[in-house]
Amino acid sequence: MSFRNVVLRALALVLLAFPPSLAGQAPEVPEDKRVVELPRQTLSGPRFGFTTFTGETAEARQNADLSNVMTQFGWQFETQIVSLESGNQALMEWVVLLGGLESDEYNLSVAWLAGYRTESGLEFGVGPSLSYNPQAEIRTTSLQVFGGTTLPFGEMYVPLNVGVGISDGGPRITTLIGWILG
Repeated sequence: MSFRNVVLRALALVLLAFPPSLAGQAPEVPEDKRVVELPRQTLSGPRFGFTTFTGETAEARQNADLSNVMTQFGWQFETQIVSLESGNQALMEWVVLLGGLESDEYNLSVAWLAGYRTESGLEFGVGPSLSYNPQAEIRTTSLQVFGGTTLPFGEMYVPLNVGVGISDGGPRITTLIGWILG
């Protein structure tokens, strides 16, 4: 049997199984099984805190006359990807931080996190991060693992997060706090 005949027979079987009269009709979905479109919030806002360096990265910072603890100031861009009726949310976040300004240091870091927040506000996220310090010529990449909570205060939310950056140069621990007007 030729390839053309196989294709024609397959097409005939599809047309018999799904007649053209049914092509434009969606099957009826029970009310309790229908997808509910829930509002999405954009929970972006300022973040500030500090990072503690360990391992080889801490040694490289010491060799460059930099402290192993650095302040962080920046912004978190957060969007809910999925919002469930239960209150749980799937999140996508970009966190951009400028660190070390108190010691004339300019350490730029960017993290991209996929996260999840429960109805009670507990949250966790994971994703890649890139940091660069031009003065000390220190570049690090890491896998960021964050956890924390977002506390509601009226129309304001206060996120509190602790993260560990896992990298070859040793882990670094970051603590951030901020606010969101929602």
